[in-house]
Amino acid sequence: MSSLLGSSKKEETPSSSSSPTSRDLGLDFIGNFPVRDRGDSKKTDLKKQPTGPVFPVGDYNYSGRGTELGQTLIGEFLRVFAAKHTKDTLTPIDLNMKLDRGELDFTAQPVGTHKHLILKEGFEALMTKKIDIFVQPMKDFPIALPAGITLAAAIGRVDPRDAMVTRSTFGAIQELPSRAKVGANSQRRIMQIRALRPDIEIVTARGSNADRIQKLENGELDAVLMAWATLKRLNQSPRYYVALQAEQMLPAACQGIIGIACRTEDKDLIEKLRYVEDSESSWASRCERAFLAKFGDYGDPPIGAMAHRKGTQDPWILDIVLGDPQSGDILRHREIGTSRCKPESLADKAFTGVLAKGGRKFYPFRS
Repeated sequence: MSSLLGSSKKEETPSSSSSPTSRDLGLDFIGNFPVRDRGDSKKTDLKKQPTGPVFPVGDYNYSGRGTELGQTLIGEFLRVFAAKHTKDTLTPIDLNMKLDRGELDFTAQPVGTHKHLILKEGFEALMTKKIDIFVQPMKDFPIALPAGITLAAAIGRVDPRDAMVTRSTFGAIQELPSRAKVGANSQRRIMQIRALRPDIEIVTARGSNADRIQKLENGELDAVLMAWATLKRLNQSPRYYVALQAEQMLPAACQGIIGIACRTEDKDLIEKLRYVEDSESSWASRCERAFLAKFGDYGDPPIGAMAHRKGTQDPWILDIVLGDPQSGDILRHREIGTSRCKPESLADKAFTGVLAKGGRKFYPFRS
């Protein structure tokens, strides 16, 4: 019996040549975990793939106006561009453009021409390849750009409303004293001031913001109108000023938006600029410029236009005002689109609505 048991136990004993089991090693789990071979390389592991477009590295020259506002706009553009294209090199080129929009005399130019003489040097520098990027306020670009030049991007819009700067506290144009002297240059502002207060004396106030505010402090003016976006970007805080509601003083088309122009042939650069632009500002500028294009290429048209919406799911709204700066007769129109409508389509509908209300009587415009 014992020999039989011994032979049976001997048969159950594993041979010395077989590999040890998990039980023999003192492990109480079932199965085996995968273990990396020392010869394997980590490079074969799946890694997170880069997202977003890949652009070739470039070296670009840029320019704009030499004024304080012009340099502020350039600085804002550089910050936005450098955040997305860290390897590109941007070199400033001084075109000696010291003239500001407020110093232009539009009345000296014939009606029906674009009158954007301030941009001449910039456009020539682009076409001669002296510069590759031209930075300007979007509202100053003519509707009809020279052949070979395109508007490639619109940078974030600052509050587009007009501001009224005064020597004492006033909350609106209606609160100004009788026969007050108000500094205003554009036909758009003159038209709306006369519609609100026919008794007000409108005085041409050329020069930079600082020059016009100085005339106010000297007692030459009781109030002066200027873009609130300019005050905010230059961090200027006059003692008394107020933002005018758009229902009373509709801003100029593209006011508060920075425009970036380049050559049409520079496809890679155009893609880079469109990658950094602000989608809301781009949509609004396209819509407002499309509406202006219906009336031709006027440099200082008596037209106010503002495309806006509260949120990305809300419908787009295009507010329009146009009229006669001499009589103060104006027409207001609001066109409501959808959250996904095209900017040019909304501009077309707004133009049709303006004509239906009798807007044709104001055209052609008179300076």
